[in-house]
Amino acid sequence: MHTFQKYWHIFWHLRKLELMRMMEYRGDFIFFSFLSTLWTIFNFFFFSLIFNVSDTIAGWSADEMYLLLGTFTILDAFTWTFFYHNMSSYTRHVFTGSLSMLLTKPISTIFLLTTAKNSYNNIFRFFIGCFTVYHYTKKLGVQPSVWDITLYCLLIFASLLLIYAVWFITATFAFWIEKLDNINEIIPGLRRVMQVPKGVFVGASSLLFTVVLPFGLVSSVPSEVLLQRADVPSIIWLLLSSVIAVVGAIKFFTFAIKKYSSVGN
Repeated sequence: MHTFQKYWHIFWHLRKLELMRMMEYRGDFIFFSFLSTLWTIFNFFFFSLIFNVSDTIAGWSADEMYLLLGTFTILDAFTWTFFYHNMSSYTRHVFTGSLSMLLTKPISTIFLLTTAKNSYNNIFRFFIGCFTVYHYTKKLGVQPSVWDITLYCLLIFASLLLIYAVWFITATFAFWIEKLDNINEIIPGLRRVMQVPKGVFVGASSLLFTVVLPFGLVSSVPSEVLLQRADVPSIIWLLLSSVIAVVGAIKFFTFAIKKYSSVGN
């Protein structure tokens, strides 16, 4: 318990430092918050154009799709709030040799690499996502139970763990691939997979994005829980795959760190 409290305290201390940095550059915060909000609005507008010519997408009505997009927006807000900045910092530490300094700290290196940085620019996207999910749940006349809401939140957490762990594994290849700065663009490039129903994927793509790399489940399955039509195998696999990804990320880092030789690794 003492260890947990220590890490919890450090986590929030890091958030305060990032908040102080944001307040130092308030103009940047306002500008990029506006851009991220505008991008979210455009994303909904894009799907509204699709529904002008089609009634459904893989069997999902417009209102159901907007609920799914709300879920995706929540996940995407975390992607750009925590994931991108920490993974960029991670590979930069490897390429410059500054990872050596983190390895000497009396705290988990993985914890520092995955929590040290964040941005507040996407906080409005997070609230837009939450409001969208709430609004379309009401509009669809769905009345999720306490269990449904709890499971939804658990699956959101599992989805975030899955995305972050796979991204961490991808970034860890920086120990072998020198100066490949755009290695952190691979996972963001798969964001389109996360904002469509899993029924869109068929054949080989279904195997890839719902089983091998189940990014096709991260928005669909939580949304289906609220819509009260989720299937148990998908729920179990999303939860299980997140655990497998986290364990795999830790094991892979432990193996990869042996390759590290500071500057010029």
